[in-house]
Amino acid sequence: MFKGYISNTIGRVQWTIHAQSSFLIPYLERIPDRISGKSKEPADDTLLTIVRKDRHKILGEFEVVHANEVQTYLVKMYKYSGLIQKLKQVFKNTRGFREFNTTYVAAVKGVPVEVPVAYGERKHLFTKGFYLIIRKIKHACTVREYFRSGVSPEERRDVLKKFGKLAKNIHDSGVKQDDFSLDNFLVYDDEAGERRLILIDFERVTIQTKCLSDRQRIWYLAKLNRAKKHFTNTERLRFLLSYTGGDSDYCKKLARQIEAVTVYIQKKDAKKFYKQCSQENRKFSIFKNTQYSGYYRRDNSPEKLLPLLNTLGESTQEVRYINNFRIAHFTGHTSAGQNYRNIKQVWMHANALFALRIDILVPAGVFKRNPGRQRTEGFLVSQMPDNCIPLNQYAYLHSDKNSILYALLRLAEQVSPFGIFSKDLSARDFLVQMKGNRPECYLGNYTAFHMNHHSVQKNRTANTRIIKQLLLADDI
Repeated sequence: MFKGYISNTIGRVQWTIHAQSSFLIPYLERIPDRISGKSKEPADDTLLTIVRKDRHKILGEFEVVHANEVQTYLVKMYKYSGLIQKLKQVFKNTRGFREFNTTYVAAVKGVPVEVPVAYGERKHLFTKGFYLIIRKIKHACTVREYFRSGVSPEERRDVLKKFGKLAKNIHDSGVKQDDFSLDNFLVYDDEAGERRLILIDFERVTIQTKCLSDRQRIWYLAKLNRAKKHFTNTERLRFLLSYTGGDSDYCKKLARQIEAVTVYIQKKDAKKFYKQCSQENRKFSIFKNTQYSGYYRRDNSPEKLLPLLNTLGESTQEVRYINNFRIAHFTGHTSAGQNYRNIKQVWMHANALFALRIDILVPAGVFKRNPGRQRTEGFLVSQMPDNCIPLNQYAYLHSDKNSILYALLRLAEQVSPFGIFSKDLSARDFLVQMKGNRPECYLGNYTAFHMNHHSVQKNRTANTRIIKQLLLADDI
């Protein structure tokens, strides 16, 4: 069924392995038990290192010496948390098989991918276990990491050109990657020194027999366009020119269509995050102990965030800055926007704004504290970019107003498709970061922005007026 692959039953696992990787067979018997934690091997057995583990997936890594060369492989094992989900796998192909199959089919269609070297399936009484083994490419990084690494303008142009051609190839081949983002493409130099881009992560990929329609192409390109703030308009047009084969008229038409769909997708993302951030899922979690209760983003654990709150003591300040975190203090005696009774709504609003992919601080966690009979307090913790300071503390705020105005207007341009700033906006609501000789502004106070359904032009006019009034005020 799969050209170049052989079948081999090892222990209780039926493996499909590429013939050129048959040297891995001696290791395959140990891998399933090692990654699932059921191994009877000594605890110091270092064959497999667990890289990531959550409710849905375990990712491991192991090294093998072959042909006098150390080769690294990734092992993926999916988990099903519910009994119904487990039983469903008995009657249909597993997620692991679907990922293996779609990657293989995409490769046959000519899409540059890294096909798993092996797929394994272990059948239990009413459930299945399944494993994927993928070769880890040395010195590779995602496209997002590549463009953040400070590469030269010439290298950016070269990779953008190749990226556009690859996206066209993917869509012409009928590949639908639901998570079409910069994180699902790898950049690396092959053995000949040629820079290559490949598509990775086929968990949410389906393949249709025909090429994608114009409507489908726009939808997936709009998903990719959510990362537009990392690129100049010229770079985005350069990507589309490569995608369209140099057809400038079609490129401009496509750009307008993509922009409209991008805003629609971002608004959908905001609604989704608004609900998800107060539930237990892959991105967020719920916390409760004797002193605190709340919600947090899984990237920042309570063990990291709660010590920050304990350092506040009896401070009455509404906002404090500790390390790279901004902590907003909510009590029953502060302004309406800072009242602990609405802290959950502020948290949900903050995550909705973050899903829009505008320049704001990352909502890290929100906690209520009610020790005994003392008054209830709330804390909203946000993570700041490195070397950020409040705009009202910026030393050159008065002497360099033109640069700050330009930075704030760039932010206003980002947010205008979604809403407007508050009329009582102040410099304390923003943070500033120097990028070279240019200041970059971030919204720090989530309650200083309100989402609406007005036109972009109407919001842009209002935001521009509010920003200019802010800088004209004497007390900034």
